[in-house]
Amino acid sequence: MARFSDATRSPEGARFTNFDEVYSALYVDFDNIYTRILEADPDAARAFGFSPYRWVRWIENHALRILYGDGVRRRILKRTCYLNPERYREFRNPFIRSAFQVVDCPPLTSRGKTSTDIHLVMDCMDDLSHSTHFDEFIILSGDADFTPLLIRLQEHARRTLVLSVGYSSPAYAAAASWRIREDWFIQQALRDDRGPEDGEESVASHAARFVPQAPRAPLADADEDEDDDPCPGNE
Repeated sequence: MARFSDATRSPEGARFTNFDEVYSALYVDFDNIYTRILEADPDAARAFGFSPYRWVRWIENHALRILYGDGVRRRILKRTCYLNPERYREFRNPFIRSAFQVVDCPPLTSRGKTSTDIHLVMDCMDDLSHSTHFDEFIILSGDADFTPLLIRLQEHARRTLVLSVGYSSPAYAAAASWRIREDWFIQQALRDDRGPEDGEESVASHAARFVPQAPRAPLADADEDEDDDPCPGNE
């Protein structure tokens, strides 16, 4: 395909040359991200829920020069949001108006456990064989249960970009190709009034916040008590 014209890895290992477009698929674990942003910054949480077009543009345009070099654009061709309609119905329409497919994941147990995780995993696995051939899988969730998914995606030579808010398990962070720090996302994508292009200089000067993660093997034995307390919004 033309977008992969002679793509080669630079000596630094962090960029690609002659890489014109990056085709991406975006998956949002809404309950997880919204709940954790709400704890840190209620205004930013409302911006996340009611103005998804804003932070989607930020993701599309931000940090491309650092990750891939000049002359590259990211195209998010698929957008999917998974949310609990009983708790977050008010946010469905803003996501639909921002070209998201919204998958309703109501509670299935008395404890409020939803099916977000299995829906997201199944969609990612289906999209591995999609005719578009997505180069990047962008997952907005801090749920460590997705660690095996990240590893499987990398085995298929796909890059994974993750955003987690609050504590993120070391295994989850290590399994991702790239990780966006929450303070960077909240400040620039949700609170700043400037457009995404205006922050390019800021990105270059704070490149360490967009941390490349080397792929690693999964932990042999995950801590059993991690599953005792489900992530917020996915209980």
